[in-house]
Amino acid sequence: MVAKLKKKKGRIIAMILTHACNLNCVYCFEKHKSNKKMSLEVACSIVQQEMKDLRLHPETDYLKFDLFGGEPLLEFELLRELVEWTIAQNYEESFYFSVTTNGTLLSDDKKEWFVQHKDLVELILSVDGKEDTQAGNRGCHTGELPIDFVTRNWPEQYLKMTVSEYSLPHFAENMIYLLEKGYRVSGALAVGNPWKLGDEIIYKRELEKIAAYYLSHPDKTPAPIFYRLYGELLDDNLGKLPLKNCGTGTTMCAYDIDGKKYPCHMFVPLVHGKDITEDLKTMDFCDHVKLIPPECMECKILKICRTCYGFNYNYRGDISKRDKSACRMFLAEAQVVSAFLIKYLMQRKEELDSEQILMLKGALKCYEMFHDMSYEAI
Repeated sequence: MVAKLKKKKGRIIAMILTHACNLNCVYCFEKHKSNKKMSLEVACSIVQQEMKDLRLHPETDYLKFDLFGGEPLLEFELLRELVEWTIAQNYEESFYFSVTTNGTLLSDDKKEWFVQHKDLVELILSVDGKEDTQAGNRGCHTGELPIDFVTRNWPEQYLKMTVSEYSLPHFAENMIYLLEKGYRVSGALAVGNPWKLGDEIIYKRELEKIAAYYLSHPDKTPAPIFYRLYGELLDDNLGKLPLKNCGTGTTMCAYDIDGKKYPCHMFVPLVHGKDITEDLKTMDFCDHVKLIPPECMECKILKICRTCYGFNYNYRGDISKRDKSACRMFLAEAQVVSAFLIKYLMQRKEELDSEQILMLKGALKCYEMFHDMSYEAI
């Protein structure tokens, strides 16, 4: 059921079950942890309200309840009771639960419960690579994680790899290590990391190694970062400006432990250390033009640039003010990924579906626009 729903139009509901975590990852954006946790009463009321709201929005096909933390498995009993209560309500609306975990608390009894409910609950495991990288980034050991259990029961899921400043020079080595073991791996730069001059060269080098690996191993499924549509470059109706970067405040929201609602999990007190309700009243997430600062309007890579509105507010006091240290990283990524997609899709040109044909056109446009652009140009 979970796999089928993802192809439709959904709304993401993040629920912060706890402010606590048993690890201390170097790139963690939740700087204000505590032992605070959500009650079952609050959790159930959130589900009830969101189900009620869903009936008023026929354009939305389903709800994804993203059970978040801290580390959500610290509150496994709450998680279990919430899922079982929701199932018992016999809602006609479509929904599923997603749990992202560091995996260190996944005991045998928890495994048994997740398997019993895997049609409605997906488990996503955070793994950053080889033992030294996992220890440096996350403070635990790769060999002790339940990777085989998760990938066996949720084979379509990617292991979630986060690339920090520390692990960037070994990005390819870590990803290929996991790919060689037969796992699907997603890789993404840590949001909010202050990338320094020259990191874009390292990033490009590492991406090129991964791209070469995928091209020589056609049986491996490319990470999402290597399978990008670049459709924004083909849509003349957009003009110079891209669409909104993500669903913050529109197709997604987050609830803190007390049931208070926020635009996404990046705006909760766990991240900011305070209640920013009054500031949120001044933020408009519906007008994408207001989310682009004037100094970025004429940027040549604006359409392929990503940003996190929560981090913008947290670090720079304004949801529109982007992290300029990431600009070169995005250009390097576009140069490698577009070149990869052209080769990868042309190898399969006789069997491409309509979406892949559009992806190939987007990659060709991206390559044409950015492949020879120097980093100094931005």
